[in-house]
Amino acid sequence: MSDISIAESKIQILFLVDRAPGVSYHLLMEKCMEMLYSDFFTFSRAYEELIAGNLMDKSKSGEFSGVSVGSTETLTLTDGGRAVLNDLLPSLSAPLLAHMEEAAKAITDEMARNSESSASLEPTDDGRFRVTLGYTGDGKPFSATITIDDEETASKLCKMWKNNCSKASDGLIRLITES
Repeated sequence: MSDISIAESKIQILFLVDRAPGVSYHLLMEKCMEMLYSDFFTFSRAYEELIAGNLMDKSKSGEFSGVSVGSTETLTLTDGGRAVLNDLLPSLSAPLLAHMEEAAKAITDEMARNSESSASLEPTDDGRFRVTLGYTGDGKPFSATITIDDEETASKLCKMWKNNCSKASDGLIRLITES
């Protein structure tokens, strides 16, 4: 894997956030490192410079989404970021654009999968934790709220929900209806 410059990383980040507005910081970082040859330090510096330069906006989301748990940043381009990207696009090679389009598709596909499931937790007045789980995939909406005694178990349940929500919701419904 070859390292890329901060400037190249900035172009890639701007491109991906433009193609997948609302992408989480974690998913963006994962795909840049996995598909676009960036290392963590180059990505982090480029990201911070784009935010500081007012080319991207970040907002906080408290939902458990994707593989990250807890509050995560979601990203969008500012008007300035979009103008810079539009100025740079004509100078990029066709193979590079195709490779970035592939990474953008991977991000939007994962965002779509992640939007099918949701999980959140909040403390209750009695020191326990209320976990709310949801799944809208395969045309069978499902939601459940469960109270858990400890935060570790509640957090683990939220983390595991993404990979198992379809099977879990079907299994629970089948268990209850087939008595």
